[in-house]
Amino acid sequence: MNIADFAKDLLFAMKFGKGVNTEDLGIGKVPIIFVVHSMGGLVVKKAYLLGQNDENYQDIVKSISAVMFLATPHRGTDLAELLNRMLLVSFQSPKDFIVDLSRSSEALEEINEQFRHVAPKISIFSFYETLPTYVGPKKVMVLGKESSILGYPGEVSKSLNADHHDVCKYTSQEDSNYMTVRNALKTLVRNLQSRGIAEKESQSSDESNLVEKLFITNQGPEDDFAFLRQRWMPGTCEWILSEPAFELWLANVSGSRIAWLNAPPASGKSVLSTYIINHVRELGHCCQYFLINFGDSTKRSPAALLRSIGRQMAEDIPAFRREMAKFSREGVILEKKDARFTWHKIFTSVLSQMVLPTPLYWIIDALDESESPKILVELLQGLSTFRTPIHVFITSRRTESLSLAFERLSVSVPVDTIQRDYHADITSDIRIYVENELKFMRGTEDLKSQVTKSILHRADGNFLWVRLVLEEILDCHTQQAVMQTLEEVPAGMGALYQRMELNISNNPKEADRVLAKTLLTWIVCAHRPLTLRELSQALITEFPEFLDLKRTIQYVCGQFVVVHRSSHVAMVHKTARDYLTQTPSLRFFIDEKKSHAELFAKTMSFLLRPELRPKLGRNQQAVQSTEPFLLYAAVSLTHHLRQAATTSEGMMDQLVNFFKGPSVLIWVHSLALFSQLEVLVNTARVLNWFSGLNRKLNIEKNPLLHRIQDLDIFDLWATDLVKIVAKFGRHLLDDPTAIYKIVPPLCPRNSIMSRQFGRSESSSLLVSGISHAVWNDCLARVSLHNGAKAWKISCAGRHIAVLSSTGSIVLWDSVSFEETCTLRHAEHVTEMCFNSTCDRLVSYGFRTTKIWAIPSGQLVAEVGNPVDSKALAITFAGNDTEIMVASDDKLIRHLYINAVGAGWHIPESDLLSETSPVEGGFITSPSFMAFNADATQIALAYRGYPLSIWATNEPRQLGRCKRVVKHGANQARPSVSWMAVDRVAWSPIANQLVGLYKDGCVFKWNPSGDENQEANTMADEIQVSPDGKLFLTSDSNGTVRVWNFAYFAVIYQLSSENLVVDMAFSPDCKRFYDLRGSSVNAWEPNCLLHFSDNGETASDTASDHQTSTSMSHISEAWVVSIDPISALAAAPGSQLYCVGREDGMVGLFDKTRGLLLVLSESTSFLTTDHLTWSEDGSHVAAADIGGNITVKSLNAQVVHTGTMEIEVQSLLAAKSKPTVGGIHQILLNGDSTKLLIVSQDAGQIWSLETGSVAFSGVLENGQTRKWMNLPGQRDLLLGVGPRDLKIIQWKDLTGVASLEYWEDWFAFGGRSSLDADEITNTSMGHLSLNPSPGFREEVYVNKAMLTQDSSYFLIQICKLDTQGRSTKRVMAFETSLLAHSHLTDSPALLNFLDISNEEMTRIEVPLGILPGKRLVFLDKDLWMCTLTMNRARQPSDLKRHYFIPRDWATTESLEQCCILQDGTFLCPKDGEVAVITSSLGVASW
Repeated sequence: MNIADFAKDLLFAMKFGKGVNTEDLGIGKVPIIFVVHSMGGLVVKKAYLLGQNDENYQDIVKSISAVMFLATPHRGTDLAELLNRMLLVSFQSPKDFIVDLSRSSEALEEINEQFRHVAPKISIFSFYETLPTYVGPKKVMVLGKESSILGYPGEVSKSLNADHHDVCKYTSQEDSNYMTVRNALKTLVRNLQSRGIAEKESQSSDESNLVEKLFITNQGPEDDFAFLRQRWMPGTCEWILSEPAFELWLANVSGSRIAWLNAPPASGKSVLSTYIINHVRELGHCCQYFLINFGDSTKRSPAALLRSIGRQMAEDIPAFRREMAKFSREGVILEKKDARFTWHKIFTSVLSQMVLPTPLYWIIDALDESESPKILVELLQGLSTFRTPIHVFITSRRTESLSLAFERLSVSVPVDTIQRDYHADITSDIRIYVENELKFMRGTEDLKSQVTKSILHRADGNFLWVRLVLEEILDCHTQQAVMQTLEEVPAGMGALYQRMELNISNNPKEADRVLAKTLLTWIVCAHRPLTLRELSQALITEFPEFLDLKRTIQYVCGQFVVVHRSSHVAMVHKTARDYLTQTPSLRFFIDEKKSHAELFAKTMSFLLRPELRPKLGRNQQAVQSTEPFLLYAAVSLTHHLRQAATTSEGMMDQLVNFFKGPSVLIWVHSLALFSQLEVLVNTARVLNWFSGLNRKLNIEKNPLLHRIQDLDIFDLWATDLVKIVAKFGRHLLDDPTAIYKIVPPLCPRNSIMSRQFGRSESSSLLVSGISHAVWNDCLARVSLHNGAKAWKISCAGRHIAVLSSTGSIVLWDSVSFEETCTLRHAEHVTEMCFNSTCDRLVSYGFRTTKIWAIPSGQLVAEVGNPVDSKALAITFAGNDTEIMVASDDKLIRHLYINAVGAGWHIPESDLLSETSPVEGGFITSPSFMAFNADATQIALAYRGYPLSIWATNEPRQLGRCKRVVKHGANQARPSVSWMAVDRVAWSPIANQLVGLYKDGCVFKWNPSGDENQEANTMADEIQVSPDGKLFLTSDSNGTVRVWNFAYFAVIYQLSSENLVVDMAFSPDCKRFYDLRGSSVNAWEPNCLLHFSDNGETASDTASDHQTSTSMSHISEAWVVSIDPISALAAAPGSQLYCVGREDGMVGLFDKTRGLLLVLSESTSFLTTDHLTWSEDGSHVAAADIGGNITVKSLNAQVVHTGTMEIEVQSLLAAKSKPTVGGIHQILLNGDSTKLLIVSQDAGQIWSLETGSVAFSGVLENGQTRKWMNLPGQRDLLLGVGPRDLKIIQWKDLTGVASLEYWEDWFAFGGRSSLDADEITNTSMGHLSLNPSPGFREEVYVNKAMLTQDSSYFLIQICKLDTQGRSTKRVMAFETSLLAHSHLTDSPALLNFLDISNEEMTRIEVPLGILPGKRLVFLDKDLWMCTLTMNRARQPSDLKRHYFIPRDWATTESLEQCCILQDGTFLCPKDGEVAVITSSLGVASW
């Protein structure tokens, strides 16, 4: 090893080093000071230099603030032997790198020459020795001053009274050498400390933002805590501290523990919970809590509870926060995930593996008010496996179902129930509360004593009753009134509520009674508690201009309503809400269905206001300040419609007006502005329900009253709303105003969106040329390069990884579908998988296993594989600390990340040994193997033996699959019969799996209960979704089916003629991918969006009413087979364009009239892959993959009807014989008399006059260049290369001139290796980074064109690094610069228009330069953009005009799309060309 090797090791150790508990050390986040001795100083200097040019380490390099050199040999020495002595006195043996330390060594000279340029960035202290050092029996000076000092400006140098050995070792704190070094170090630390604190806070802030995005909790529990805490009275609740069960719960004992306090309603459980929270925190424990609120739909689901607990833990535990930030960076969002998924993703996979010094304490209040309390109790069973104890305190009422649930829970986790009659404790608390409240009542002590005694006698342990009675008493003005109140107030909450309702009814003002009823209706039925500002605007049409709404509410609604400190208005208690909604005899009875219908009408009226659209700016905060009720109305509209659970002509009329008018667009705009587009999916579900309900009711109605057309509109909008989210959601979040003029024209012709708004005169966008009549479910389609076949697919985070037939793995970003990198394994690969944090991918080949950093594509480690063994399953295990592979030799091998050099390890050689014979079975090598989610079990399938399940940590078989034999209808029983299984897939949540028998039948099996279901459906492939709710199958006919896992029923079917090789769900389960040939297809059917948007899909009661028949409806879609477009070329200065197809047809089109005529057809159906036009648009040439070339001349004539007819003449029809690699490009010369055919290293010039080859010769690097005619020089050609331009002659292809680019185009601005946060796995820190062996960086010309006005050349150059990462850059220069360039004898430098790196990163597809010097391009999000190329550019010079739907932009269509001179955009789509006409050609647009 040499100095550079040590430097690389140092960088890697700093980048990926971990603490004792595998937490990130954060090196690079705060300033770094190096204290280095001897050769260590040279290593640090080299590391500092290497990191300058490697973005992977730039965060570390930027953090290096100072270096203190202690006797460092900057200039080396002439005596190699002396340097060996240096190593000896440093307790090291002589090494090979000794040559690097010679005075004249190239290594030191290179380091010093480079270091002097970067040294001014850091503070440098150099200390040198002054005493000789013992080397054997002699003393010698190891280093002199001249070699220990750099001599740089600003360097601080100082001698130390020490030899080379003791210059870094001190006798005591009083040692003068120690004090000198210490003082210098303290000075540096003091200067850098403020900077370090600021950067640490910045890092924490960034992580907190990511965590907030992950959990998306609408409102934290802090406000609820503060509201309840203020009701606590000092001295109360202290009895809980002496409760034995609580003492045990609070103790720091091993293992998780649960305490359940159950008590009657209104007995102070919530206030007690806040007391416990405060007490635990005062003890210094880590405490998280959740206060369930039935009146707020956002605070009563188990998923919301878990998200809130998770967010609080991320705030309290830095290591947990970092792990959550990783999930967020990978695009994981938990908002719509159910409790089981959230528990598995966050708590089981992360928290359970963490070892914290003390237990975590969770307090959960009012569990009985949760939507699904039993689900949460079931999930808590998993606490038994957590490495850190979790102590959970739960309060609720006692119900039979909860008692049974806790009884079952106690089998896994200790549960202590606090259920004894603590009436005396509550009475004591009530006494303290009453006495404190009565301190503020005027009157004698005897009166106060009498009141206290009366209240305590009648309270019956009910805190709420006491508080409400005290409120009335404190409002009394005479002693007589106090005593009268005590006599009249009834005991018990029911009677008290009746009295409260009577007080409101007795209000003498009719207006106040009406207002009270209106307020109570809103407060009881609101989707969530409204704020005073929201409520005020909601009431403004009926009750304008409240003077003080808070005071008004308290006056007219009495004690039923409370206003929190956060200004949210809510019922005083759930029992009060129940009283008003369940007592029909009341004057203020709230009929929930009728009330929801009223609120629906009011929210709809609010959204129908014509003045709403001008108030919607792009600033969310500004809109909320002026329209506080808008967010609630937009989100909760369909909630009230669904809860009304009825229909009426009025509701129907409002819905029709809404969906037929522009208000629906304003509504979508509002939802996009507030990032609430998922509401559209829920609305679609409600519209389907509403339409279906009305159609059922129509059976009993007169047919003349059937409003069929209106119901059809609802059905159409139900489809369109979901598709708007799927197809345009990302763009709408980016620009909500796109819903008005951009989205409607891009919708299918028969969609309701297009029919109502797509043909508006105000629309500046017109789409033609494509059939596009109905929606399809394809979200996007990308392809492997060079026709490689796709074999396997894996999805994790934002990554889509596809294994190709060439042994390479291609990765795409799942959001933008941009290709991110290619992993070149360089051999056949059988298995691959991601780790849990999605920053590693392992690929297992025939000879080697390789571990890759994601998304950089950097090779992290490589290890040899055992011979004669094929991997059938692979997974990361042990919190990503090891890799497990199962192979066809029936062995499970382990590769430990912290000991990769040791290779594969086999802990149990007989782990999977089958010893029990099966009748009719024979054991061979397994044909399929699959690990379960946590790699604790493995499934083995054989060709002649039953499927079996084994534990992976011990030789124990857990189950064997027996096929069910049916006996009669709806009956099944296990039998001794069995059938071999082809493949299986595990549910990642439950310990169940689905699979395919050898005869293709689909089955579901629960090994633990030996439960087996079978469907009479054939399939070849099968995959389960990450949340375990769905699974996919595909058959030999190309049909893909989506199944509901729980009900074992098909919910969606996609039919196609193309065979599916592999499939996968996206991590959010909203889409699935399949591999067909070279294509990777992303599908996003409505049913998946509906399914994933359900959130909590299974409440405690849902399963009682839902059967498999409710899931029996199947959505179907078909993929029509098409002949894709293989070539597209637009005629210069014309409306004409030519299209070539894969079947060999070449068609001539007009942008307004469509297909004019077919220019040629291939009898052999050979793909047309090259098209080119002459400069004047009078000739067009085509070539197919077989080398057949045709040239046509076109003569346009205007006939008497005013239309144009094209006369076509064939000039050439011949077969070229190109060299290896086929035809690279064809080009017509300026006067259309010659045709150039470019192949790998040769060029042919065909004469169109003679129809033969006029010249054939070598064209050096012909395939690496793009060829064009040189403007104004008809006899010259221009070859655009990655480094220069070559000008050659048309007649004989001889070179004339060369022009070099003035910038080094290898110095790309994009990343060449890793980002700062890419490699964070806890166990990878020791591995070295290596480039992919055998691969070189490649720079090539991706696109070169003469712009629409012939004034500029536009060139896009790509660099493909060794990891397959592509970086693109664009340059443009005026054609006039080349006017006389061919007259110079020496190479000239070429200047071009300035495009900044920031602008460069936006450009995905350059399309041309339009009048006004406007560069036109598609950005990475497929927005059509223009950039005015002014010298001093302003932000306004970059404009976005419209976007292209992602499913239009396949890999091929992006390469073929182009733009006409008038700004018309041509984009291939499904075998047609979309013609998008806009105002893009107008310079002022």
